[in-house]
Amino acid sequence: MNRLIIITAVVIFAFCAVIAEAEDSGRRMGPPPPNDPLIVGEPLPGWKASDQHRGALVLDWEPMGPRPIVDEFWSGNDDASGRVVSIAPHPTDPNTVYIASASGGVWKTTDAGALWTPLTDALPSLNHGCVTIDPSNPDHVYVGTGEYTTGSSGAGIFMSDDAGDSWVQLANEQVMGNTCSGLVVDPNDASVLHFTGQAGYLRSDDGGSTWTTVLTGRASDLEVNETGIFVAQHGIGIHRSTDDGASFSLLTGGLPTAQIGRILITASDTRPNIMYTAFLTGNSLLGLYRSTDRGTTWSLKPNTPDFPSPQGSYDAFLAVHPGTTDELWAGGVFPSYAVAGVITSSNGGDSWEDVTFGRVSGQLHPDQHTIAFGPTGTIWVGNDGGVWRSDDRADTWVNTNSTLQVTQNYQIAVNPSDNQQVMGGTQDNGTVSRDIGTDQWPQIVAGDGGFLMFDFDNPNRRYTTYVYLAIYRLTGGSFSEITGPWGADPKRFIAPLVMDPSNANTLLGGTNRVWRTDNASTSANWSPISDIDVGGAGRLSAIAVSARDSNVIYTGSDTSAIWNGRGDPITWLDRTPSGSGFVSDLIVSPQQPERVFASFIQTSGLRVAHSQDGGLNWDDVSGDLPSGVAVRALEVDWRAEPPVLYAGTGAGVWWSYDLGQTWTNTGSDLPNVNMGDLRLLMDDSLLVAGTYGRGVWTVELPQYSIFNSGFGD
Repeated sequence: MNRLIIITAVVIFAFCAVIAEAEDSGRRMGPPPPNDPLIVGEPLPGWKASDQHRGALVLDWEPMGPRPIVDEFWSGNDDASGRVVSIAPHPTDPNTVYIASASGGVWKTTDAGALWTPLTDALPSLNHGCVTIDPSNPDHVYVGTGEYTTGSSGAGIFMSDDAGDSWVQLANEQVMGNTCSGLVVDPNDASVLHFTGQAGYLRSDDGGSTWTTVLTGRASDLEVNETGIFVAQHGIGIHRSTDDGASFSLLTGGLPTAQIGRILITASDTRPNIMYTAFLTGNSLLGLYRSTDRGTTWSLKPNTPDFPSPQGSYDAFLAVHPGTTDELWAGGVFPSYAVAGVITSSNGGDSWEDVTFGRVSGQLHPDQHTIAFGPTGTIWVGNDGGVWRSDDRADTWVNTNSTLQVTQNYQIAVNPSDNQQVMGGTQDNGTVSRDIGTDQWPQIVAGDGGFLMFDFDNPNRRYTTYVYLAIYRLTGGSFSEITGPWGADPKRFIAPLVMDPSNANTLLGGTNRVWRTDNASTSANWSPISDIDVGGAGRLSAIAVSARDSNVIYTGSDTSAIWNGRGDPITWLDRTPSGSGFVSDLIVSPQQPERVFASFIQTSGLRVAHSQDGGLNWDDVSGDLPSGVAVRALEVDWRAEPPVLYAGTGAGVWWSYDLGQTWTNTGSDLPNVNMGDLRLLMDDSLLVAGTYGRGVWTVELPQYSIFNSGFGD
């Protein structure tokens, strides 16, 4: 089935969506729950007894996987995990390697990738750009947070002096900027650190205690060796310092001076006067150049394939294999549907070979981000699927993803008949499905996965989406595309699709307007039921339908607009609250169509709002949510009054029992990671979190009676 699906996918490149794609795909399916009487005095599953007091509800979160994704199509029906953007092999131990995942933190292996262990789940940010080791003291590990190519915000730079067991923050994002593209411990003095990123080139002469910004403006790469310091400035060129950073000059000898975008730079470790650089323009290669005089003059290598195309601003790398002067390695996308995947040259760029598929066995996943070399020559590659290793110069690629859990979930869905069955729509690893109680999740649709759901009348029937609201129906082993006629409409990369809670045959999709089908299980005929006003001059990011009245619908957009539709035919009214932002979620009461909560992706001000009159009036229930915490997903436990709120944020899951006056983090068992989606199953007292970077986690909730029986008073 994967191969059928991929036929549709290969014509659309798997561009990365920036973190914060936190749309929600509809709530618990089926009829609304009854007004059950309160059950007082029962035990509180999932609650740590020592924390049973007001404001300290700490939940026992448990990981569900994927660890790994199995049968991943683009990995050759092998394992996959998630995006890895930086790799730091130990300088003397070939089995020890550190990796930085894009939004799942830093992981370590001591057995060449058989077992990976997370190291940074409690750091202020799990968005990462760089990891490096001090070659003179390998227990010293440095991490730069924030991914340069996507612009995901980090929290500065961190250091461990005990091989990753503990970490201290050396400087925050106000000092370092939001992203990291290069991080180097000076080869001549370990107290000197070099850093590049969105903020430019920064330097510390005291081990990271203080930093000086030497060059301002985006810097996309960094090379430091005995001949000098080389800073690749995005859109400008390469600056070189030969006086230990006291001054810099722009290199011009044969390099482009116009149409410059991202720049990659590398040098031979044995003869560092031999250097290579790739200048990009937009997403393509402007030229690959070689220098033999430490960058003073450069010669074009015209036979170089356009390996970055068509998305070099997102995924590309360039490196020289250690111990050589002319063995080049470059990374791009994938040779089956783009120019190149991973290519190598043995003659300094005069000719090239694509080795995405190993000469003997194994293959890499698309979208290459980083390459590194171990002390015995082992090649490590990080891409959107995770980490691969080659011990024989790409004759064989070894998949090392079997114990990595760094999947980025946009959306999740839970089978209403079996809460152990969960689907996830993931960044560049398709739609994955946990059908039995295991951490290994098979892929069922390749590419990027978005909104998805189980048919609550027939959970054997499932609906999934690909990018820009391409919709598929899966029934048993059959597969059908049921995308509607909205090709010309503006749409989000991950566009919303929901199921009517009272009619499993009715689906609603969002472009810059609302589309509906009432026969999703058969021919799936789609019609628009709104005009484009509901998009607020943008695109829909959330849709919610009342379980009591299918003609009461709420929409939210990426331009802050909230609209309420009602009646037959439906009349739409603008119900945008003052101070709203990107609408991440809308939750309607299963009993009261006029009662609705909304959440917003913004780091201050209105983040959660509550209305009891269909959006005519809104109350700000953001309460004491800390500044900087944006709400990316929302769930509401309606069994209590006031209902208990759960907010999935960029810093874990927070809860409120007092209608948003007080918010508390649900506990350190859950990594401090961006949330993609939340699902609450009230009948099972179960909350499931789809994280954007650490897979799927679940927790059994306290009995809701605790909130109605004087909890903590």
